[in-house]
Amino acid sequence: MRRLTHILPLIVLIGCTDFPELDASMGTGAKDLPFPTLKPLDGLLADAADTKISNATTDALAARADALRRRADRLRRAAVLTRTERRRLEQAATRHQS
Repeated sequence: MRRLTHILPLIVLIGCTDFPELDASMGTGAKDLPFPTLKPLDGLLADAADTKISNATTDALAARADALRRRADRLRRAAVLTRTERRRLEQAATRHQS
């Protein structure tokens, strides 16, 4: 019962929320388009099962991952602030400590 007293006001507030008009966000051309045709999922799944990742793809992805790791390491070591900027930031932080 106690949980209900906490949840009930939340439900009431959600019911009072104004939601944006979604129709107004659509362009005039989009309103005139027909609905998309739904197709069975079996054909899509069969196509996905036939797709295989080759060794070349695996090697290319591994090389890209290594390059990104090296770049991340360089960025971690790079100085973002100059010495003057760092000193000003530290002074400001010291002034505003509570």
